[in-house]
Amino acid sequence: MTGVAVAVVAGVGVVSAAYPAPSAAPAPAAADAVPVPPARAAASSAFCVGGTGTAAATTIYLTNTTTRPVAGVMTSIGQPATTGPAASVQDPVEVPARDTVAVDPSTPLGQASNASSFVFSGGGVVASQVVGGPGGWSTAPCASQAGPQWSFAGGSTVGGNTLTLALLDPSATEAVVDISFLTAAGLVTPQAYQGLVVPAGQLAVENVGQFVQSAPDIATVVTAESGTLVGAEFQQVSNAAGSGVSLRLGAPALATTWRFAQTSTGAGSAVDFTLANPGSSPVTATISFSLSSGSVVPRKVSIPAVSILDFSASKTAGLPQQVPYSVTVESSAPIVVGRSVQAASGALAPQWGSSSGTAIAARDWVVPGPGIATQPGTAGATVESLAVANPSGSTATVKVTSQPGDHSVAMFTVAPDGVAVLGPSSVGGLSVFSIASSQPVVIEEDSQPSGAPGVVSSTGFPFVG
Repeated sequence: MTGVAVAVVAGVGVVSAAYPAPSAAPAPAAADAVPVPPARAAASSAFCVGGTGTAAATTIYLTNTTTRPVAGVMTSIGQPATTGPAASVQDPVEVPARDTVAVDPSTPLGQASNASSFVFSGGGVVASQVVGGPGGWSTAPCASQAGPQWSFAGGSTVGGNTLTLALLDPSATEAVVDISFLTAAGLVTPQAYQGLVVPAGQLAVENVGQFVQSAPDIATVVTAESGTLVGAEFQQVSNAAGSGVSLRLGAPALATTWRFAQTSTGAGSAVDFTLANPGSSPVTATISFSLSSGSVVPRKVSIPAVSILDFSASKTAGLPQQVPYSVTVESSAPIVVGRSVQAASGALAPQWGSSSGTAIAARDWVVPGPGIATQPGTAGATVESLAVANPSGSTATVKVTSQPGDHSVAMFTVAPDGVAVLGPSSVGGLSVFSIASSQPVVIEEDSQPSGAPGVVSSTGFPFVG
């Protein structure tokens, strides 16, 4: 049964001892695509980082892909006060077989920036989060492991825009990190962010605009000198065309291939891709486009060393308008890529949103909806579309089912280098979707309410290995 699973533990030490730290971590995540922890694992973890302050509330959704219930412990961590460590509270959680539960990290801590870590007595559970407030709403996956590097492509501190970087150290030892920012004007390395200490078990929240002011496009690179952590960015945008928010998990590794399963330029909307090159040499990138039918000539761009490049899909002649297509960015050296969408002025709120690309293609995916029936991520939340892009050279046979109940939703084929999109008549609502394909594919889910496709979007969790 779907429901809320939050309860305060009287004997925290006893509960924690029942769930040891995982003995093996899954493969590293690639930006928006976090691998599903293997079902056979004796234990697994998830880390959800907010950094929203009081601008948005956070709800975390735990989805169990296995046929057995999985129990665990949730540790909620608040933002530190000016002196002393932050509050930390532990709660037990249990996720029924093939089901989803919602947890509210603010219940024990109060409304402010927070982070949550989970340790489960088994694998197969994934965590995602929805943040929402007056400025809009956004979805993002939670990490399945900590790492020494987190990178973000895209961000802005122009005008009324606010960019916040949140770093969680879930380990028992402190992390020491260096943070740098790439802009069109060059590299920014604030002295305050070199050798920044994130205490063990604590959350650090940094206002990027304090040091990178009035920058229309920013990429962020976090590198640990010692220790590991989890990084996320929360963006608030307010401009003449409207407002929106975005929560993004960082990429724990750069890559030479980034994909977006579904991009669509609506009437009056703007779609931009940010390509960030942290390397010391220029990088050449090819941007390719795939449609359900027809073809588009790829574009080649050059990204200067330690810099960023904005590619405007909506202003580039010859690209599709109001027709969904997939995007693949292949580069001569590792980079990180993000996408932002600005809806037409006067469109339904939110009018702005951003998302990360994925470097993973897989045969099997699980894609949670933006909430559950009893606790939607925002009022009226629903899945608007589910896109399946096939980057391989062979036709992919795809089957989509929904849980709970494992009901068949659709079965279809996707041509080589093609994309297929299921609309709200097939995927509308708040179901969790399982995708099984004969070839590795890339997934993107678009959610409503929003002013344009891509404003509120996410990929899913691939089964890898």
